[in-house]
Amino acid sequence: MLQPQFDNPVHDAQQVFRTLLAAMAEPLLPRALPVLPPEPPADLHPATAAALLTLLDGDVSLAADLAPATAEWLRFHTGVRLTDRPEEADFVLVRRGCALPSLASLRQGEPAYPDRSATLLVEVAGFAARGPIEGSGPGLARPRRSSDCGLPREFWLARQQAEARFPLGVDLLLFSAGEVMALPRSTRLTEV
Repeated sequence: MLQPQFDNPVHDAQQVFRTLLAAMAEPLLPRALPVLPPEPPADLHPATAAALLTLLDGDVSLAADLAPATAEWLRFHTGVRLTDRPEEADFVLVRRGCALPSLASLRQGEPAYPDRSATLLVEVAGFAARGPIEGSGPGLARPRRSSDCGLPREFWLARQQAEARFPLGVDLLLFSAGEVMALPRSTRLTEV
């Protein structure tokens, strides 16, 4: 039988949401999630599961390659609509070891409604404070460096090229076991 995943669903989801907002406000800075579900599916990082429980509901869609039990877990806890069409999804999840989609294939928003774009959630092994990625823009008083999180250079180059379409684009949330790091579309990659 499926059990609640947050001890206090409203309060815990609010804490996770505030952490996700703080990560978006300060790009490329890993943040520990304050609450993690006690029994997330084995094929999801606990931080990813916490974010999905917080962000998803019956009004949004998620594209992800999920085990049947994980798909059922998400449907039960969030009511999310699952789709196998990432180009139409509100959220796209890339689990550990799965192939990254082309950023250009995901919803980019529209000039009048840039907020109608996709959010890409990617699970990574972890974060390092220094590395080949450097970003600047809103939320960064000075450029900030980050590791590439194990993602291929081609992904980072595609993300850098997508900046020309701003305010259109895809927001990125990276998850390790207990942390999140954000790269909103407003952040410019000055070095890859």
